[in-house]
Amino acid sequence: MKDKWWAGQDPQKIEIARISNNRRKSQLLQKKLYVFDQDGTIYLNFKPLQGARDFINYLNKRNRQIVFISNNSSIGTSTYRRKLTKLLGINITQDQIYNSTLATVQYLHSNGITKIYCLGTPDFVDELFSYGLKTTEKDPQIVVLAFDTTLTYEKLKKTCLFIRSGLDYIATHPDKVCPTQEGLIPDTGSFISLIETATGVKSKKILGKPNPDLIYFLLDKLHVSSEDTIIFGDRLYTDIQMGKNSDITTALVLTGESKMEDIDRYGVVPDFVFKDLKEVFELLKEMEK
Repeated sequence: MKDKWWAGQDPQKIEIARISNNRRKSQLLQKKLYVFDQDGTIYLNFKPLQGARDFINYLNKRNRQIVFISNNSSIGTSTYRRKLTKLLGINITQDQIYNSTLATVQYLHSNGITKIYCLGTPDFVDELFSYGLKTTEKDPQIVVLAFDTTLTYEKLKKTCLFIRSGLDYIATHPDKVCPTQEGLIPDTGSFISLIETATGVKSKKILGKPNPDLIYFLLDKLHVSSEDTIIFGDRLYTDIQMGKNSDITTALVLTGESKMEDIDRYGVVPDFVFKDLKEVFELLKEMEK
């Protein structure tokens, strides 16, 4: 989809173009693996967004593989599993959950790092510990920035002092803000900017979306090809960009951070654009007739 069909059109025409002008909409029925962002796509503050439950149940009944991913490293994967099971009304397994915390664990293990200092919630620290990683203020090997909703000035101060002393730092993901029902709040990307301003040092690695390693891991684990995979997400610069980076089909839903005008702003063109997952669900039902 190379042409910018949204440019210079009024809202009514855009509504028509999103569906009728997309020649590849039949792909929506042909995928084997459906990957979903969580915050802003499936729910906000763990309250389901319109159509999420119906669409997931639709796919589940047709034995499609479903994986829920998130850059949000403030919440443990077991918490995600329990919440999604309750929210969607179907049993979600631990293998269906993958977030930037697990991507961070993989990175630390592959680089032989076991001791870290981190900005992170108790859930984040507990998850690291469960994978054999120790958070410490005594001789850490690296600093890790996560989405810390328990952030204090003392943590920021220690982070900057460690980095100024020569330690590298990595971040779990680049999201600048996190969507909530109250509005957009600062996320790890904002922390990165703060730390870089305070120390003059850039992060060594930013994990999570849009890093394609996350998708490559899933494709390898589930033995699915990129052609048979689609991702649904609400952010162009993370969800959709990761899909582009890993050559899978991309679908933007306008229920979170990114809006239609951001397509030009970021220069990231999704294969599909939907108002919400309800619209996807209703389109699939119509196409099956």
